[in-house]
Amino acid sequence: MRALHKLKSKKKVGLKYCGGCNPSYERVEIVQRAQSQLKDRLLFLRHDEPDIEVVVLINGCCRTCASQDMNPTGIPHFSVRGENDFKNLMDWLTSLNEKRDC
Repeated sequence: MRALHKLKSKKKVGLKYCGGCNPSYERVEIVQRAQSQLKDRLLFLRHDEPDIEVVVLINGCCRTCASQDMNPTGIPHFSVRGENDFKNLMDWLTSLNEKRDC
């Protein structure tokens, strides 16, 4: 029962990847590293799953193709364009986990 409550209380983070036509870094690896450092404090799902609370746009380059076709639903999002965005991504994800009221 406790495990079910813990799963329900995790913030649902949707992941949306670009098409990967010209990535300048390992997009999947950056998400895996974030998940590893957060030690399962957030629930990472596909961006089109129901009840997503925030979205991380994983772009392979500065063209930010992952943001195309995003429905303007008002869901908070963070756009990653390269390896240099990792620290800011982690700060954003950590703040979501701490706030719990986004």
